[in-house]
Amino acid sequence: MKMKEELLHMIREDEAVREALASTGELFHGYHPEMEKVHLRHAKRLKELIEENKGFPTIAQVGEDACIAALRLLLHAISWPEFMRSQEENLVDLAKKKQIPRMYVASLVDRIRFYEGRKQVYGTNADWDENGILRITDVEEPDELNKRRKEMDLPAIQSLVITPMDGDYHPPDPAKRHQEFIEWTKKTGWRAI
Repeated sequence: MKMKEELLHMIREDEAVREALASTGELFHGYHPEMEKVHLRHAKRLKELIEENKGFPTIAQVGEDACIAALRLLLHAISWPEFMRSQEENLVDLAKKKQIPRMYVASLVDRIRFYEGRKQVYGTNADWDENGILRITDVEEPDELNKRRKEMDLPAIQSLVITPMDGDYHPPDPAKRHQEFIEWTKKTGWRAI
């Protein structure tokens, strides 16, 4: 299978599993083992493809859709911190050269920081606060946030509140959910134990 078709196939499988788990509500109660299994299998294959290709698949090599699929697969490799971290520097460089979509690289930079417990650069990750409201987590230099977002082809943020309490899902116990999240970040190696 050509790399382009394989990347597109993997992201379609990812979306199908996510949709199935969301339809039953299972997706919203921690990192579902079935979803993690799919994410890890795809991440391992993506790593192989990167090695075979001697670099991350760019728009010029596989087209924009497959490049985005590869970036999304990488963003979903959340229980494999070493892999995500290993790609950051190269992807930042490729984004500067406009060889891959910048907004996904902004998400990668932020996602790594989010899981490590650091402030974000671009404000692309949100989490439930102690009141059960989904908000953008802390960002560096908030006054410069929209400028940085624009540089990465992201829209401006006018309010850091993402959703009110009346959305589809809110954790019944935000404090418990947060503690489970912290424990997961330690177990997977994002944060020191």
